[in-house]
Order: sequence, then C-alpha cells, then structure tokens
Amino acid sequence: MINQCRFVGFLLVIFLLGGIKTLDAQDNLGRITCICIDAGHGGKDPGAISGRLREKDITLAVALKLGKMIKDAYPNIKIVYTRTKDVAVDLRERGRIANKAKAQLFISIHVNKFSKSTVRGVETYVLGLHKSEASFQVAMKENEAIHYEEDYSVKYDGFDPKKAESYIMFNFLKNSHLKNSMEFAAPVQNELVKRTKMPDREVRQAGFIVLMDVGMPAVLIETGFISNPHDQKILTSESGQTNLARAVFSGFQSYKNNVERNSVVIKVENPVTQSEEKKVTGTEKKKTENVVAPQNKNDLFYAVQVASSKTRIKDFEYLKLKEKIEELKGEERYRYYVGKTSTYEKALENQKSIRKAVKDCFIIAIYKGKQITVAEARKIEQKK
Repeated sequence: MINQCRFVGFLLVIFLLGGIKTLDAQDNLGRITCICIDAGHGGKDPGAISGRLREKDITLAVALKLGKMIKDAYPNIKIVYTRTKDVAVDLRERGRIANKAKAQLFISIHVNKFSKSTVRGVETYVLGLHKSEASFQVAMKENEAIHYEEDYSVKYDGFDPKKAESYIMFNFLKNSHLKNSMEFAAPVQNELVKRTKMPDREVRQAGFIVLMDVGMPAVLIETGFISNPHDQKILTSESGQTNLARAVFSGFQSYKNNVERNSVVIKVENPVTQSEEKKVTGTEKKKTENVVAPQNKNDLFYAVQVASSKTRIKDFEYLKLKEKIEELKGEERYRYYVGKTSTYEKALENQKSIRKAVKDCFIIAIYKGKQITVAEARKIEQKK
C-alpha cells in the first residue's frame, strides 16, 4: 500500500513537471552546439547477452565512434557522454546529465534481443505511449536496468518495469519535444536501414525511463538483435560498428541542416518586397506559378516541407522538384511544402520520394490554415 501511494505521488510529480519543464537551450533551437550521447547499460548491468557478447560493450563502442565522427566534422559542437567506460549510470541520471549540459539532442544507443533468433532489424524510438506489444516488450526490457540500481523500488516510487500498470505514468507525460524527436528519428532510421541493409522496423513510440526526464529532442536506437547471427556480425565487428555510427551521424547531419536552415533566413539573391511585387516580370511569374497561397482553412492535412524563409521565395528552381510547391505564411516565416495529403501514412511515403531531391525535408501538419505538431494532428485525425 505504501508503494502504491508513492507511485501515485510519482505520477503526480511527473504530470506537473511534464507540463512546465523546459530548457532555455531547447526553447530556441538555433544552432546545435551540444549533444549528449548515451551508451546504454554499463558496469554491473550488461544489458542483452548472447554467449560472451554483451550489449554494454557494443553500445559503448558505437557511442564513442559516433561522438568522434561528430567532433571531427563539427569541432565547435560539445559532445557530452553519459559514460565513456564500463561503469553503471542510473537511468534517470542519464537524462539529468544531458539537462545539466543543456544539450540540444539526446541519443541513446542500445541493442535488442528476442527469443527467436530469426528476428532482426533496426528501430528508432521516441518517448511516448507504446502502440504495439512489440514496442512495449522493448521498453520493458530496457527499463529492467533499474533492477541493478540500489534502492530502485524507493528511487522509482514502486515502478515495476515488468508490470503493465506501471506504464500508466506515460499517459500523463507531455512530451513537448515529440515533433523534433520524430524529425530527428526519421533520418536516423532511414540511414540505418540504407547503410546496414538490415530490416526496417520503423520509428516507434514507447515508454522508456531513460528518456522520461530528458528536456530536449531525444531518441533511443536499437541497433540490431544480438540474438540474430546476421545482426551479430554487424554489431560486433569494427566495420559494422563504424557503419552503425556513420548511419546515426548522417541522420544527425540531416536533422542539423534542417534545424539550422529553419532558424536563419534562406539567402535569396533578389528578395521581392511587397512594393516590388507589382513589377514582377513575365519570366519571374513563370518561376512562381507553382506557389499557391490560399488554403482551405477547414482542412487538416499533412505535407512535406522543403523550404522556409523570413522573406517570400520567388524562385524554386534550385530545389529541382516536379511537385507543386505551396506556401504557408506564418507569423514569422514563410513555409513551402509539397505532397499535400490527408493521412500521415501517405505523407511518410511522399517524404521518402521527395527526399531524393531535398534530403532534409520533413513532415508538417496544417489545421485551419495554421501549422500544428504532427502529434496534435494525429489526435485530431483519430477523433474524426
């Protein structure tokens, strides 16, 4: 009964904190200057095991390689690790390390395991309520790491990773960084599949304790199944671990370019002001025929954003797109998108196709003429 009371109190605290917790570094993304890389498990917690292979060793190797790649490419970015050697770090402490450093991204590296050795592939998670039994099982497995912590029943107020009822807390969590987390997860997952040729187990949501206190866009990556012979070769070889790290690095580059492109004005050689619009020549009009400003404000739809600027863009030839480009004027920016569709699933298909021309494109949702988060759009879509 005492544990139940503690657990209810724990839920209340999480609910309250979830609604108000923000970090200055995340409120204004701007340029990415700090990243936290988390090598899952460590110390007395080996993680998933297969023979002599241990998850904690693989995750550390990949995490260190990833950090080096980012540092070599971007010397000005600060890399913070939750661990750089074989030591134990509490699950919630990992998030606190990222918060203290005011990191703008949190990347948690893990390895999967299943009872059937035929199951294989990569998957990328963001914090949320699991929508499938498979996602729930992964979260349970990773959350079991709390059993290696001292006084875990007191520290986590009765939370038991093996009991489904414990996960009710994730109903109360407000993930204010879900949109950015999803936009980071998508290119990471795409690069992992493309570079490793492993099966695509998609981007998913689930309740991970390690992501619960993180005040920034965050992902948890399951880099393969230690229980599968094919995945094992990738997970345990030097070249395989380098390839995994490079895939995450490439996904990071796409996200970084997108974030920073949308935080500054896109350079246009001759931006057209309102007073000059009347003087647009016939040639310039042809360049902007694809832009359609009016929107049906009663519609909820998804699209793929391909450009953004504080001034109106008149020439889209540099994008080399065949699709019709449409315009959404916000309070501070013009956003340009293609592939308007009523379903998120179709938007994902469109994004894959459009990414061939615009590598760092991403999905947006528009409701009653205004941009909303994809998570909000999914909720509205479900109510219809």
